Amino acid sequence: MLLDLREYVRNSKPVKYTLITIICIPFAFVGINSYFSGGGANYAAKVDGEEIGLREFEQAYFQQRQQLQQMFGGEIPAAFNDETRLRQQALDSLLTQQALANTVSNNGFALSDETLAKNIQNIPIFQRDGNFDKDLYRRELQSRSMTVDQFEAGFRDDSAIAQFRSGIVDTAFVLPGEKSRLEELSGQIRKTDYVRFELAAEVENTEVSDEEVQTHFDENADSYNFPERVKIQYLELSRDELKAAVDITDEEAEEYFESNSGNYITGEERKASHILLEVDGDLEEKTAQLLDIKKRIEEGEDFAALAAEFSTDIGSAENGGSLGQFGKGAMVPEFEAAVFALTEPGSLSEPVQSEFGLHLIKLDEAIPERGKTFDEVKAEIVDILKVQAADREYVDLYDILSEQTFDNPESLDLGAEATGLEIKTSDWIDGTDNTDPVLSNPQVLSTALSDTVLQDGNNSDVIELGERFVMVLRVLEHEGPRPKTLDDVREDLITQLKSDKAGEALDSAAAALLEAAKSGAELEPLAEEHGGELFEGQELGRNSAELDRNAVSQLFKLAKPTADKPVFDSAVLDNGDRAVMVLREILSEPTPQVEAAEESTGEDPAETTAEAEPEESTPAEPAGGSYDPRLGNAEFTLLLENLRAKAEVETNPAVLNADDTYPQ
Repeated sequence: MLLDLREYVRNSKPVKYTLITIICIPFAFVGINSYFSGGGANYAAKVDGEEIGLREFEQAYFQQRQQLQQMFGGEIPAAFNDETRLRQQALDSLLTQQALANTVSNNGFALSDETLAKNIQNIPIFQRDGNFDKDLYRRELQSRSMTVDQFEAGFRDDSAIAQFRSGIVDTAFVLPGEKSRLEELSGQIRKTDYVRFELAAEVENTEVSDEEVQTHFDENADSYNFPERVKIQYLELSRDELKAAVDITDEEAEEYFESNSGNYITGEERKASHILLEVDGDLEEKTAQLLDIKKRIEEGEDFAALAAEFSTDIGSAENGGSLGQFGKGAMVPEFEAAVFALTEPGSLSEPVQSEFGLHLIKLDEAIPERGKTFDEVKAEIVDILKVQAADREYVDLYDILSEQTFDNPESLDLGAEATGLEIKTSDWIDGTDNTDPVLSNPQVLSTALSDTVLQDGNNSDVIELGERFVMVLRVLEHEGPRPKTLDDVREDLITQLKSDKAGEALDSAAAALLEAAKSGAELEPLAEEHGGELFEGQELGRNSAELDRNAVSQLFKLAKPTADKPVFDSAVLDNGDRAVMVLREILSEPTPQVEAAEESTGEDPAETTAEAEPEESTPAEPAGGSYDPRLGNAEFTLLLENLRAKAEVETNPAVLNADDTYPQ
């Protein structure tokens, strides 16, 4: 039985878990349960009594920073690098996720043992020759520092959430009138004037006195501490490093090639040209036109010249209609079927209809299937063999490393001797230095500060830091939190105080401008008076980039203006800028069908949005209506907001301040 695999887990050693998701589950929230929660004050927040652990929060914050670094090419711009705001965003996300998890659990959504076993047995990475392999299952989880209990618990929870979400998203449907209304609203354009106040410019013009800095520091000195830090010894086991040391001979590569030559075949390909005519309700007319073009070619006119004259595919038309060389799967199905049915170079197809229009296809060359030579695929084969050899060695060394460091918890020496791995020593690690991608991983510090490692002096469990990359560590030195002096924090404090003062000044300016504008004053002199920049007559859609998403969303929730009565609002943008918005006009007029739907529902169209992306799967449509994934996703988003708003939340304020220290 699958569930009997728990016998492989050593339950005598205290463990703290992190679920590393190694399969793809098609829903929005994966691994959202907190697997690390401590007692007392050792939590980031509580949602209806359920704790979100400090380790989970730090991992969420770390991942958010990593995503921003990747987005901006390594360095986060100052406008997006407000640490308090980033921490708040990470915490808000976890609060919403926990509220969802609580709701799913409270409503009895669960996966039975039978379904759990069946679903896991169907995961390809746990199969050998198409069948589930219990030993492979155990070893795959073990190589990722996961126990069977941990993986199955996470799989149950994630599947329950997927079931809950599907019950909302996949059952959303609209009646014909409602669908027209939603389609119109999703493409709605709102004509808006807005005044933008730039935070960065205000910060540059803001002064902070030494007295203000000193006063703030004195009043908040307890908040400014150097974080707890450690020096560690550690052993790293990396499949990539093992792979780099593997040598593959030409004989081994050739033997693999001979045994797997069927995998190295270039399929049948075509070189072809086409003439495309776009169809817009005139299919018969365009078909007749294309048949006439075909006749002219058969009578001797040049295909390339006619393609340049008639084809609406500009890219290929400039090249005589040529599409180059391609194999199966490169073109839409209708086109592919027609072109691969042609066998003689120069032959023409009948008109072929696809989503792009009508095609007349000319076969330029039919390229038969052929086997690749060894030289063509040698590098690929060598890499495959290196990975296979490294994987085998990795799994063997993983078992040895795990056993030796667990059985001899007072030292890494025997683990190093048995595996041949080098014992490495770190400098101080405190979670603030991101220059080393390995040691800056939050799992390293949180593991080093755990009771088992720090207080008891034991080796850690094997912790996974990446795909086929694990570490075992122990603490060499430890220092608790130390108070910072004013000189230590002066520059950061000045930056913070300038930003705070500038934000307050912008809030005052925006509020004054908003009230004056509501009273009928002209925006241009108001913007000049209060130091803002005026943008007039902006035609904004739901996905417009002129303002950030939150401000645009806020704009589209405003009531419909009239000719003599615009609608006013203000917003704080993600980068700290402020904006005062004046909604002048909704440009897209509703169709009669939409007006009828509005009259029947009595709803304000400005309060309905459908911004979510459609799902890949499409459930069966109900009678009299149609499935609309945009509505389903919008409903699910609103549900999340409602769950979060209704939840009883208790937060640990220390997690929002990087200078605060708190138990790990």
